[in-house]
Amino acid sequence: MSEPFDEAATRPHSLLRPTSAQQVADYIRRQIFEGRLQVGARVPQDELAAELGVSRVPVREAVIALDREGWVIIQPHRGAFVVGLDENSTRDHYELLGRVYGYGARRAAERASAEQLAALAAVHRQLQAAADPHEFSQLNMEFMRRLVTMAQSRRVSATIRLMAVSIVPGDFFAGVPDAIRIHKRHLRGVMKALKARDGETAEAEVTAMLRQEADLVVTLLGQRGVIGKAADGSGRDDITG
Repeated sequence: MSEPFDEAATRPHSLLRPTSAQQVADYIRRQIFEGRLQVGARVPQDELAAELGVSRVPVREAVIALDREGWVIIQPHRGAFVVGLDENSTRDHYELLGRVYGYGARRAAERASAEQLAALAAVHRQLQAAADPHEFSQLNMEFMRRLVTMAQSRRVSATIRLMAVSIVPGDFFAGVPDAIRIHKRHLRGVMKALKARDGETAEAEVTAMLRQEADLVVTLLGQRGVIGKAADGSGRDDITG
């Protein structure tokens, strides 16, 4: 998971095989994130379908999903327009991630076996030693996968799957400066709390980690113009394209 708990592949200029609506949505998010589709711009659905070598169906499905997420707004008979993201929704995204993963960490502290904790500690040692963002991302995915498994709750696992939508396209740890340092520091606290069977502290560490990373993402999106006046939730109906 790379945002900071799910992995989204970097989209090439042309996708060489038929793609799903989710892959198209990932591609459009990256276009917005990198400034190729700016706030207020119409989403060129026909051009995107041709560029990616897909029919309009997955593009339309992707646009509907992005409208639900707040990246675009669909206006009947006019098309879809980029609205970017607002700061409140971005912070809430990471707050909710922190609450759910934090709850999973609390339950893991209470329910994990000694063997599971030992295996998690081995991954944690590799994670702490990793400097390359891609390597760190892979190890973080494995750490969090094991952590959720240790919670021994299908409900926690299902809730996390529902929230696996990336705000930062591509590799989160490559794209967000200082995220690795924050992640390492808090995961040291998580690991210490798990070994002590201290679920409350494990939960607090995860929640604090996601809040600090939300600060980084808000700053980054502001610099890129993805969070801006047209994305504050008050001017969505004013977009004229």
